[in-house]
Amino acid sequence: MKKFLLSIFLLLSILSLNAQDLRTYEATANEDLEDIASKFQVDLTTLKKLNPNVLNERNISNSLLVVPTRPNFKLNPRIQLIAYDVSPKETLYSISKSYNLKVNDLRTYNPFLYERELDYNDVIRIPTYELKDKDLDINQSIKNSDFGTLKHLVLPKETKYGISRKYGLTVEKLEDLNPGIDEKEIQPGQFLTIERPIDTTQTKSIKNQNYAFLEVDAGNSIQSISQNYDVTEEELRESNPSLRFEGISEGLILKIPQIEKINYSKYTEFTFDGKLNYFDTKNIALMLPLNLERTEIDSISSKSLLKDSNLLKISLDFYEGIQMAIDSARNKGIRVNLEVYDTRNNPAYVRGQLNENFKNYQAVVGPLLDPSLKVVANYLKNDGVPVISPLVNPKFEFQNLFNTLPKDEEMQEVLITYLQKKHTNENLVILTDSISKSIQRKYTHTFPGLKVVRQVDSDYLQRSDLRPKLDSLGTNWFILETENLGLAESAVSFLRSFQRDSFDITLFTSKRNSFYDDEISNYYLSDLNFTFPSISKTQLLTTEDSHSNAFVNKYGVYPNRYVMRGYDVMMDLLLRLAYAKTLQASTEIEGFTEYAENKFNYVQKDFTLGYENDAIYLLQYQKGLEVKALDLAEFLGLDAE
Repeated sequence: MKKFLLSIFLLLSILSLNAQDLRTYEATANEDLEDIASKFQVDLTTLKKLNPNVLNERNISNSLLVVPTRPNFKLNPRIQLIAYDVSPKETLYSISKSYNLKVNDLRTYNPFLYERELDYNDVIRIPTYELKDKDLDINQSIKNSDFGTLKHLVLPKETKYGISRKYGLTVEKLEDLNPGIDEKEIQPGQFLTIERPIDTTQTKSIKNQNYAFLEVDAGNSIQSISQNYDVTEEELRESNPSLRFEGISEGLILKIPQIEKINYSKYTEFTFDGKLNYFDTKNIALMLPLNLERTEIDSISSKSLLKDSNLLKISLDFYEGIQMAIDSARNKGIRVNLEVYDTRNNPAYVRGQLNENFKNYQAVVGPLLDPSLKVVANYLKNDGVPVISPLVNPKFEFQNLFNTLPKDEEMQEVLITYLQKKHTNENLVILTDSISKSIQRKYTHTFPGLKVVRQVDSDYLQRSDLRPKLDSLGTNWFILETENLGLAESAVSFLRSFQRDSFDITLFTSKRNSFYDDEISNYYLSDLNFTFPSISKTQLLTTEDSHSNAFVNKYGVYPNRYVMRGYDVMMDLLLRLAYAKTLQASTEIEGFTEYAENKFNYVQKDFTLGYENDAIYLLQYQKGLEVKALDLAEFLGLDAE
């Protein structure tokens, strides 16, 4: 599956081209293709490839051509552009879906579509991919789609007969659907139109179904999959149309319907009250970068070390939260033997500390940073000792690794799903920086009518960049995806000014960067009902919070997020170990667990190792600077109904 996804990624990367590399040009009455090639300093062959609709290079008067914006432009040799006549009622979105492309890919190779809407009289350029023998079958997911009409990408060595069988067609029907292929052989990289036969026996609707995904291997059969996943063979065929026509094959990605209760439970809080079963002393290792040897060697500078080392301050705050959790667990009858190890933030030093005794721990919390964390997880992977990553999302995978932080992709998915469920007729607008373009693709795929803000001046956002995209009479949902403080400040300020002019605007982002706390007015965010997914609900803490009060009584100040993170991670770990025999077994509970300001729902994702926490808050600023946690079950659980 990973190779399959990598192949798709490489394909899209090869198809990708910067929007600024091409532009449109209308030929004058006296120009031919050779004149234009000379004018734009591009070789004639490349210019012809960019304009496959030009049949006569001499007679091009008033033709709308695509030309490069820089001299000596070269088109990727594995890209071939084909001319496509747009039919009435077709849209960029429908064409992109037919050819398994992004809408932006079509605009890139047809730059005039940045300036106006698609017209049914247009002849546009469709980028296709020159396939090599080593390329994987990227049609696997297409074959299992629910589309009645689709496009099949011809692979090396494929024949008309073989493709016809895949989709339950006759060769004659395939030729009727694709005029011209009856007279010549099909070529790798060519797209063929497919229309599936209508199955009059299939009456059950499978919309809004929840699925698991399985990559078929040599040992699988429809019967064995049916038994292992507790679904009928007919349900498998309904969810996977290709099974009806070509049967099961190795490498095929199957969608397996899941029972409805999975959707319900994910968004319901699970509490351990009255459910604790194991009261043996919990043996836990804690690994933090305390750099104690520096304090011992130079005691005079220990205070300056504490002041200057941000990592050390974070470690001490995190440790204080862990001690608070151990005290709370003791009140529930849970005893803890905590062994603290100084990692010195040195993977080599950590490796020297590891020994057979570590295999007796019920869990290891930390190390805090990737390099040392990888050493520990790798050492304990064969013994199944859980290793908890409390503060970072590591770039590696181990079966025994528990990631406590939800990933950015999960945060994006929550916000996109929320917008999708709630969207009716709101005007959707997005502004992204160059780093966030990949996120923009996700939104444009989900919302074909999404309006994209394009800056006239690439260095500075102007109020006039936003105005054409906003609806003065309707409701505007503005999505801001940026890691650039200047862009965020300008966008929020301009949106607030439009709001003062009676525009109805709500602001969204999938990644709330730290500058929203420090640099942007909370009053503006409150007025814009700023909505965003969050790992924690720090903004909701009040003086009535019992954990905060305990800390205040002891230290005279309110706890920061690292203290509360330490408390929540350790409290969740101890209660899970008191509920189930192992931490792995505790992941079978249905629902999320929640503490001071974090919640946890550990899942094993398909085709990845280890456990990920996918429990996320969706927070929204209210009038008067209040922040509300939206009820995810109200919209994310709707598919279960």
